[in-house]
Amino acid sequence: MTPQAAHVRSCMRPLGITATGMTAKRPRLRGVKAVVFDLYGTLLISSAGAPSQEPLPDMEGWPGSGIRLREVIEDHHRRAREAGLDHPEVEIREVWGEVLNSLGGASISRQEIEWLILRHECRVHPTWPMPGAPELLIRLREAGFLLGIVSNAQFYTLALFEGLFGGTLDDLGFHPQLRVFSYEIGEGKPSSRLFLRLVEEAAALGVAAEEIFYLGNDFSKDVLPARAAGMRTGWFAGDRASFRSGAIPVEEAAELADAVITHLDQVPELLLDGPLSP
Repeated sequence: MTPQAAHVRSCMRPLGITATGMTAKRPRLRGVKAVVFDLYGTLLISSAGAPSQEPLPDMEGWPGSGIRLREVIEDHHRRAREAGLDHPEVEIREVWGEVLNSLGGASISRQEIEWLILRHECRVHPTWPMPGAPELLIRLREAGFLLGIVSNAQFYTLALFEGLFGGTLDDLGFHPQLRVFSYEIGEGKPSSRLFLRLVEEAAALGVAAEEIFYLGNDFSKDVLPARAAGMRTGWFAGDRASFRSGAIPVEEAAELADAVITHLDQVPELLLDGPLSP
């Protein structure tokens, strides 16, 4: 386990969830070869990505850094939109490097910046595996499905995942070609680029778009773009804190998604033969 992952494991604590009250929609989905996940709010309990007008918290030991962080992110987004990107994503190491440099931290190394960011994220954005997530990954891997990710994420997401799940993405069975992270693409969901990249990589492995099942908690950012890319879709409705329908009425969104999942242990029932649980 990397030192960063060990830090995550040492400081994170279990988090609870609140039921959404949604009714599961569990059709049989035949012919699926790959199961692809969103991370935050789907496999991970997290408040990250929730709309908020609250001031960004300062990095510990750096007063005023929260205000400066928002300014730098907004500037990066503005320049990216001027360059033609509708859903720009920052590389958080570059952003925090600029912030700390402006506050007198010009001598801080990239490695030190990464540690500062990781400790900051663990403090302000606690995460924990969604109930059933570790067991689900094992079951799908043992059943022979290819596993993938399309997620808004940053470099520290890998350490969070390893620390909380006890293994690297390789260990957990995520195919190296089926991992699409916003910070590497420079755009975030719901940009179609992330989902089309996944479809292209899957095609190179002999898996067509309609043979991919994608599961995410945000209907507008997950289900709609995955559906537009030709995948079959599941809307994760397992935690009220992360469950989002965007501008679309919940009932309409539930109809458009191929499946509505209220607990992760329902996913294999969609894809494997056997009796449905009550």
